[in-house]
Amino acid sequence: VSGALRGTNNKFHRAFALFMIRYKFQDKRPKNMNRKVVVIDVVGLTKSLISKENTPFLYDYIEQRRLSVSVIDEAFPALTCTSQTTYLTGKTPAEHGIFGNGFYDTNFCEIRNWNQSAKLVRSPRIFQMLKDAARSAGRRPPTIFTHSWWLTMYDPNIDFLVTPRPQYLQDGGKVADCYTHPPELRDMLQSKLGAFPLGQFWGPLTSVFSSQWIAKSSMMVDEAHNPDVSFIYLPHLDYCLQKFGPSDTVQVPKDLKEIDEVLKDLITYYHAKHPGVEVILLSEYGISDTNKVVHINRILRENGYIRTRRENGGETLDCGASPAFALADHQIAHIYIKNPERDAKNIKRLLKAVPGIHKVYDPKQHAEYYASGLQSSMDEMIAAGRTGHLIAMSDADAWFSYYYWLEDSMAPDFAYCVAIHRKPGYDPAEMFFRHQPFLAGKLYLFWKLFLVYALRLRTTVDATPVSCDGLIRGSHGGFAYKDEHKPVVIYGNIPGQTSGRMVASDVFHVLAHFMLK
Repeated sequence: VSGALRGTNNKFHRAFALFMIRYKFQDKRPKNMNRKVVVIDVVGLTKSLISKENTPFLYDYIEQRRLSVSVIDEAFPALTCTSQTTYLTGKTPAEHGIFGNGFYDTNFCEIRNWNQSAKLVRSPRIFQMLKDAARSAGRRPPTIFTHSWWLTMYDPNIDFLVTPRPQYLQDGGKVADCYTHPPELRDMLQSKLGAFPLGQFWGPLTSVFSSQWIAKSSMMVDEAHNPDVSFIYLPHLDYCLQKFGPSDTVQVPKDLKEIDEVLKDLITYYHAKHPGVEVILLSEYGISDTNKVVHINRILRENGYIRTRRENGGETLDCGASPAFALADHQIAHIYIKNPERDAKNIKRLLKAVPGIHKVYDPKQHAEYYASGLQSSMDEMIAAGRTGHLIAMSDADAWFSYYYWLEDSMAPDFAYCVAIHRKPGYDPAEMFFRHQPFLAGKLYLFWKLFLVYALRLRTTVDATPVSCDGLIRGSHGGFAYKDEHKPVVIYGNIPGQTSGRMVASDVFHVLAHFMLK
């Protein structure tokens, strides 16, 4: 059945899949029964990180159940929203429309980072396909739960949803919170577990506590509603692997042991509560060691392509006025060009000569990387701002900053804050304290939080640095040239499958196999 869902001719293949289900499987499953499947996204997990020493539970779980561990040739770009959407649709970014964790809104001339609306996805996801297949077979549609997977808000096919959603107050404050569907789920979870731990989910205080909260709340949702299919996101490894790099031998092993305990609690619960449950583990990308940063917007500015405005003592990027700018996202940068016919070739030539930049793709090359016949889709995505007119990929040991100011004294006030929606690009420096040593940075943060939340003073919580050279020891987004840095999918036996690797879109077919089994 999962094979019938393959291919680019979506309507034909979905119709064929429904035909197969109706006439082959309808007599094998009670009308009100659906397969229990749990998909756990362990961000940053690779084969090389799984060991008897550092992940004893996961290692034994794989061995005792004889699970398959397949290396994934990552989605491109290898970023959270792109990878997750590729897994859930079985389509390429040129088809599903998600080329990164943000995009340039060509109507508003503004960058939109980390939006969560499901309406941004342009291809059907497995949520809809599972429900359509069940209805066609005359069965009860499966109930679906997602926790902290991106681009899930307002999807009518998701029955239970939890996702980070802080409150942004008029006085400048930010309150940790989450968004749920149905709405009462939020109160049920936070009344027992406390508010969603936003500070431990992202920022200089990141810790395993956020993954523990996600795991505990997922078990609570299961106890209360028993969803048939669950998608759970555990971010913990993402932090240490970026801060210290996968080659680190001090902090990374500690964090591996911590996430292993979370997995132990979560997986043991599901097997005890639901005998016969199918647990699938996967990761979106692996992380490579890095030792340098490329300030791509500073290069564009020095060559006359960036326009800024002086605001509140600093400079802000004026995207609509800039002849070109880069939306930097880890090891990928989308370059948006106001007049591509005039400037694209010169910008491509300029960037290809920059140390630390491995390759600069134009849209035709990007489309051909996935499959032939996608050029018209790429043209549409460029017009909508979903992808840049050029895409730069850094060397494996480098990454891109979003910085566009030439002197730190001209950095905007939000540059020193955790401000994922305000910054025109991803900023891993948000995982560090501006003031060192660690205790001094932590005390400064708490002092600023006291001013804002206790004394109700309007001030910025400027606790993170703007100088990131040498800080970041791991990154992702480009191609991992070694299997040890590639993502994985871990699953039970699929008859006839022998390969130990797959492309990112094939993860969809692994999910479909078990969910439609």
